[in-house]
Amino acid sequence: MKKKTVFSALAAILACLFLLAGCGADIVTSLPPHGGASVPAPLVGLLDPDSEIRGVWIASVYNIDFPSAPDLTAGELKAQLDAILDNCAAWGLNTVFFQVRPSCDALYKSDIFPVSRFLSTTGSLPVDPLAYLLEAAHRREIFVYAWVNPLRITTAYTAEPTLPAGVTDEMTALYDGKLVLNAGVPAARDLVADGVREIVEKYDVDGVVFDDYFYPYPVNDDAGARVPFDDAAAFQKYGGGEDLADFRRQSVNALVKACYDAVKGADPECRFGVSPFGVWRNSEESGGAGTLGLEAYDELYCDAKAWVSGGYVDFLCPQIYWQFSTASTPYETLVKWWNGVLGAGDVDLLISHAAYRYEEGDWDDPSGEMKAQVQFARSQMAYRGSVFYGYDELKNDVSGITDEVTEVYENEIVYLSPSSDGSDITVSSHENYASVGRGEVFLSGHSDPSLPLFLNGEPVGRLKNGDFSVRVTVSGGENRFLFTQRGKELLFVLYG
Repeated sequence: MKKKTVFSALAAILACLFLLAGCGADIVTSLPPHGGASVPAPLVGLLDPDSEIRGVWIASVYNIDFPSAPDLTAGELKAQLDAILDNCAAWGLNTVFFQVRPSCDALYKSDIFPVSRFLSTTGSLPVDPLAYLLEAAHRREIFVYAWVNPLRITTAYTAEPTLPAGVTDEMTALYDGKLVLNAGVPAARDLVADGVREIVEKYDVDGVVFDDYFYPYPVNDDAGARVPFDDAAAFQKYGGGEDLADFRRQSVNALVKACYDAVKGADPECRFGVSPFGVWRNSEESGGAGTLGLEAYDELYCDAKAWVSGGYVDFLCPQIYWQFSTASTPYETLVKWWNGVLGAGDVDLLISHAAYRYEEGDWDDPSGEMKAQVQFARSQMAYRGSVFYGYDELKNDVSGITDEVTEVYENEIVYLSPSSDGSDITVSSHENYASVGRGEVFLSGHSDPSLPLFLNGEPVGRLKNGDFSVRVTVSGGENRFLFTQRGKELLFVLYG
């Protein structure tokens, strides 16, 4: 059952009514509570491709969420999956990101990867967790995305790790005591792509998602020096004269594209996306968000903007694991930045939220944060939903987070494609832009919400109704800002 092509009667009728009324292609539409004997109660999620994604990550690594321990019986495994889905339904969630490959292994029947040690220490498969989850979730009208960690082999080095057949020493690297696949080796990328293709060919998953682990997160030695990643041999053999950092980024790009092609080759309707670290780059001069955090582009060699421009992701789900009040990496700033990267294009913005921080105590007062984050994100043009990490905090209602999530998902929401309002580009600036500080000024305006808007060639993040506000830098003399939208141009000039 490909849920993207199956509509409930209610969803189809409502969608038609919205279109006929000409309303809300550029706004969030809240639907009334369901009622009547003909509608199942409770109706968890509309089988509509434009339904707001309301998801949760279900982690199998370290037995965090599922299974609770290895070597459980088939009955115990099924019961735990049913409990997860029942909870999701009660909270108003309609999507699970289920970790099927935590470390070069499988929580499903694979001809490529061994059975995950988090599921079985003997290599047996008492029940196929992915197959059971799909049947049980789709019966409850819940989407299932297969969550894959693409490159990790071990969570800690062992003398004889269980490896898929055909893995050679060239395809692996050891870093910080952990064995990983080397993205710079074509055969390693092929293995990951083959594994993704196998999942989509064998299982009726609604999507495939990668997490943020590509090149390893950097660590320092005892002297405080950065430990280098040993890929010299791969770089010499496959680098082709590139800069090392560019070679690593191109290797990750090639991996993501190969997996996108594998997914679409097996099932064009299956969605593929990545959940990158929340900061692409910091420096605004380099196109970043003006933040102060670890940079995925330079440290993990993940160029999410390249995946968007290359057309080989259906969605991005950046891990924006900070509060509105976080000085170095404020939530609002990063949401706006990612919304700007995606513009009004074909790539959806999902946001991964740090539910786990409600328990760790590093947020002074988390109450209300998750609800506020979802509500703010809903106004952004590219936003189509949220996914929470982790499940345990929701299950245990830590600091009231479950009540927040349930409340914010009280009503169904459908995001229709933006429709044209026929408007031209309009722009204005603050009257006294010098007061913004450091030669910065906010340019605000409106443009047709159905078409992407660009400022000096870069996409502009807008609200769903086409309104925008963008911060620019001005210097002495004439400052020219060229806004373009599908053949229309507006040159806005400020004098510093």
